[in-house]
Amino acid sequence: MRTPYRQIAIFVACLAFAAPSAAETVGSMTAYQTNIVRNNGATMNVGSGVELGDQLRSNPTGLGMLVFRDESSAKIGPNTSLTIDEFVYNPGAGSGKIDIGMNSGLARFYGGQVSKGGVMQVATPHMVLGARGGIIEVLVAAGQTVGILRAGRMTCTMNGHRLVITNPGYACTSEDGKLLTGYGGTDTFPILDSIARIAGTGLPGAPGPGLDVSAICASALGGSLKVCESSDGALPGVVMEFPDSPTPPVGGGVDKCEGEGEGGCYPDNW
Repeated sequence: MRTPYRQIAIFVACLAFAAPSAAETVGSMTAYQTNIVRNNGATMNVGSGVELGDQLRSNPTGLGMLVFRDESSAKIGPNTSLTIDEFVYNPGAGSGKIDIGMNSGLARFYGGQVSKGGVMQVATPHMVLGARGGIIEVLVAAGQTVGILRAGRMTCTMNGHRLVITNPGYACTSEDGKLLTGYGGTDTFPILDSIARIAGTGLPGAPGPGLDVSAICASALGGSLKVCESSDGALPGVVMEFPDSPTPPVGGGVDKCEGEGEGGCYPDNW
């Protein structure tokens, strides 16, 4: 027969086993301009921690800088939704994995230690983009994803097709289930640069109500983008909203390299 003390000890041990562990802090907000909220709740401020599983949303004038523990970072643009899906970092080996879900908006990602020795990727409703020790910009709008390489190398995976972009300024886009590449231009989204001028202040700037896409629409890539369609023949001015898509990412871990061209395509051991 079990004693009451033994029953209590077993009960306490079961509670301890069932209790959820505290969420892991993976980074912090180092700068912001107007509103970015965490998990549809509190507004983020300079110094606010970011945990595994957090969803961050910016408003139509929102801008912010998020820095991860491995020194990688993300500049968050207007009307953007990001989720920190996975963060594994081994400082000694400089390896690990960062997996960020992005359903809408605009962001610039800077690769840190994980991107050099591990895997850093951004999954959108249309494709999966990987950064290798460099800088990539991602736009999710009008039912499309655009990934632009700024430095380093970028992989784009969609429906079993895989591209590796090596030339800065080149982009991969999703177009009716196809993975295309083309030249996206330099400094296509200057709105992401404004956060550098107010870093650490938390003071609102004047970026305007929405995202100006005229620069990318004027590039060689613009002709293939739905966001650049115009009924009057003029370049679109401002995109006001990027509604979230419930569709899960269709990109996968299929190691296939197709579409070799000016942007550069390399085998799996790149």
